[in-house]
Formats: sequence, structure tokens, C-alpha cells
Amino acid sequence: MKRSTTILLLLFSLFPILLPGKELKKITRQSPIPGFVETYYILKSDTSVRQGMYKLEALGKLVVEGNYNAGKRDSTWIQYNLNGIARTRGWFKLGKRTGIWDFFNDLGQLEQKVDFSTGEVLFYQTIFAQHPFRVISGKDSMITVLDRPPLYLGGTSRLNDDISSEIMLPLHKSGERVEGTVFVRFTIDSMGKTLDHHLLKGIGNACNEEAIRVIKIIPGEWLPGILKGKSVNVEYIIPIIFDKNTKSPEFF
Repeated sequence: MKRSTTILLLLFSLFPILLPGKELKKITRQSPIPGFVETYYILKSDTSVRQGMYKLEALGKLVVEGNYNAGKRDSTWIQYNLNGIARTRGWFKLGKRTGIWDFFNDLGQLEQKVDFSTGEVLFYQTIFAQHPFRVISGKDSMITVLDRPPLYLGGTSRLNDDISSEIMLPLHKSGERVEGTVFVRFTIDSMGKTLDHHLLKGIGNACNEEAIRVIKIIPGEWLPGILKGKSVNVEYIIPIIFDKNTKSPEFF
């Protein structure tokens, strides 16, 4: 029975390619991300529409695989690290995440499990479970332990990845690099939006500005803090570490 189920799932994943009357053309090209190569299929009748299998490779290793249907992400999508360990696994239905998604760290350990059909967080790991946060309501605020602290979708490891991919180590006027930790404070509102980013503790103007810039633009989503069963506005602090491993800016 298990073998039959596996075969049916495989056939279902290939269904977008096998649709009758839709001739496809295979495309292999350099991704907009340097060093990455994309492979996917488009309709010969409309080359703007992706249909069927998609994969993204780096250094000859698979890092993303999934399918398109009518130009939108569809069925199971998986993201891997360069060691072949799954980091994200979930289901798209015509471009929208649906059902249960799993998020792992680089060791393959589960960090979050989120049901996008219901909006429920089924599992998460955080060191802030019993950490008191400042909850803001209009001009009033209070410090309390939450039912659930704010969470970065994908977990702490994904937050670290997103910050690391964006952060640059600025050069100061003296030409020297300043190393240390900048603390950025901001609010995560009841809708998961971030606002009121400002410096809590810095090490130098250029690094301070870079830390705030990165926290504002990191691409991931925040899940709001929960108190007494309701989403609330929560003050959050993130330390940004500048050291010799931080990328330096490139000049052209």
C-alpha cells in the first residue's frame, strides 16, 4: 500500500508537466542570485508562464525544488542547505502557502511548524518562552511574559541567515573597521508588521545606521506576540554583531 501511495504522489507532482495540449520548453539559466542556476519549463504558447518542475542549484547542489502550475507555485516546495539538509518544506496552492509547513535549522532539527490554512503555530523553539516583553497599547505599556513571544517565520536560524545575507561592515572615515554589537529596538505590531526602529546601544554611526537598515529590510515575516489569546504590539530587541566575518561593502 505504501508503494502505491508513493507512486501516486510522484504522478501527482508531475501532473503539471503531463497536462495534454500544453507543449513545454525547458529553460536553464543563471539565476539573478550570483552563482545559482535555475531550471524550469515554460509554455511554448506563452513563454511568460512557467509550468511544471522547477529547481535551483548552487555549486552543482540542489537548493530548491518545486513545481509551477499556470505560472504560480504549486504542490510541494523544499529548500535545502548546501549539505543537502532540508531547511523548509511545505505546500503551495496556486501561489499561496497552504497546509502545514516545516522549518528546520542547518542541522535538520525542527524549529517551527506552522499551519497556513488555519494560521496556527503548531510548534516552535525559542529561548524567549519565559522572557518578559514590553506590551504596548496606545500610550500605555506593561512588561509581562507572553503566551507566545513574537516569532520570525522560519525560526532563529532563518533570522540569522537573513541578517547575515544583508549586513555589511562599514568603513569609517579613518578607514578602520569598527567591530562590536549594535542593539536595535523596534515594535512588532499585532499584525506582524515592524515599526519604530531605533538605536538602543551602538558602536559607531556607520554601524548603527547599517544595523537599523538591515532590520528594516530583512525579507521574512514576523508572527506577532500573543497575550491572553490575542495578538498584541510588542517591543523587540535584536543584537547585530559586526566582526571580521561580516561582509565588507563592494565598490565599483
